[in-house]
Amino acid sequence: MHKVLVLGGSGLVGKAIITELNKCKEFETYATYFQIPIPLNQNRIVKLNIEGLDNINSILNTIEPEIIISCLRGNYDKQLILHTKIAEYLKKSSGRLYFCSTTNVFDNDLTKPHYEDYLPSSCTEYGKFKIDCEKRITGILHDNACILRLPQVWGKDSPRMKELLKSLTNNEKVIIYPKLILNTITDVVIAKKVSYIIQHNLKGIFHLAADDIISYKDLYNELIMGLGFNNADMEENFEEEGYFAILSKRNNEFPEQLGLTNKSVITYLIN
Repeated sequence: MHKVLVLGGSGLVGKAIITELNKCKEFETYATYFQIPIPLNQNRIVKLNIEGLDNINSILNTIEPEIIISCLRGNYDKQLILHTKIAEYLKKSSGRLYFCSTTNVFDNDLTKPHYEDYLPSSCTEYGKFKIDCEKRITGILHDNACILRLPQVWGKDSPRMKELLKSLTNNEKVIIYPKLILNTITDVVIAKKVSYIIQHNLKGIFHLAADDIISYKDLYNELIMGLGFNNADMEENFEEEGYFAILSKRNNEFPEQLGLTNKSVITYLIN
């Protein structure tokens, strides 16, 4: 039995990972939350406020996790300190850290999609913060740090989906970016891939994304039509352009049933 601690367990990705790991008898899953309750045994959840980092050592020493999955959000400086402490804790016991990163680590170059072996370069505070975390974690844990970069994440109950449905229901304008190319993934598929990575002790950097890319306009047109809003008020914005997308060279390391296309993401969301 391996003790797993999910940081940020009340978020979209965190909740999906907890649900998936609970299917595996080899994992004893714990999770942190800040305000929103987590659907988990009350003895296995603990409140973590990254604005006050005093309790992270207590959490680690009490639970003694062998594996930590970070889906945290919040203040960048505090997160960097917290992830440093976590990495240093895991180093003592050869534990593993799985860190959720982002497409934004490549947002300084939108001329092409990016793969795992491309050098990150960001022009945004968010992207630079994630790069700093990636470097800090891997510098301490080396092969025991696994970087999980994510594109635009969707789920049936995701904030992105809720916001879109709210706009459509209220006949509000939906902004479309015809010149932007991207890719997506669902919370459920992220969770299944993370579980597979952990169980098979896969290492390094993973781009957990659909196997293909799609234009922002096509994605939203197909999704909105599939949801039954044929007369939606959509406004095109041509200011954002380029490839805000990651692709993977490691898809052959996963079973075929974990493959994903943007079309299958749309199908999942509308059914």
